[in-house]
Amino acid sequence: MDPEKLSLLSDDELRLLAEKMGIYVPDELERVFLIEEIIDAFEEDTSEKAFSHDTPGHVEEKKLAGHGFVPSQSEEIVIPDHYNETYISAIVRDPLWIFAYWDIAESLREKILAEFEEPKLLLRVSEIADSEKAFHYDVSVSFDDRKWYINVPYPKRSYRIDLCIAKTQKAKVIARSNVVRMPAQYMDMPSKLPQMTKSLLILSGSEDLNLIEPREENSLRILNMDGE
Repeated sequence: MDPEKLSLLSDDELRLLAEKMGIYVPDELERVFLIEEIIDAFEEDTSEKAFSHDTPGHVEEKKLAGHGFVPSQSEEIVIPDHYNETYISAIVRDPLWIFAYWDIAESLREKILAEFEEPKLLLRVSEIADSEKAFHYDVSVSFDDRKWYINVPYPKRSYRIDLCIAKTQKAKVIARSNVVRMPAQYMDMPSKLPQMTKSLLILSGSEDLNLIEPREENSLRILNMDGE
């Protein structure tokens, strides 16, 4: 079962698939964990079927377990590559990376191809903040791309991804993603440590390691803040 194809399904379709597979899904379960539950259940059912396909014990086990959905090797779940919708979704991978995936409806795709000889797409990454220092930057992708890993400059901040058509002087937004909140990259440490903790650090020899305090920004990303 392909995780990327599962990510193209809507929340309602994922929950319907989970229900058919006999998976209990709490209402508050997040989308990324729901996909993991479906993949785990599929792999578990497949391995059990390969281990004891038609043994009497397996038949009795299925009778006791009820009529759950158990896909066989000949009955493979077919998930379409796209759903003829224009959208973009964002998922947090870790404190400094976002996974974005998108699609463009056929009618809009034909309109863009008729208007532009070689259309280009942009992923506009915008920080969502109330302060005036909020920024954005663009990531160029091809018209045929449908997914991208995006490196963000700061953890513990919120971002949104806009799918845009690149024009000569400006970009036209055709889809806007959900807002994602990046987790912390390091564990927050109190400014004043207890004496016991200080004593343990001295005994561990950490003072001789010349440790450097972690910085908030992502040093792997070059970002010109003045031009944005």
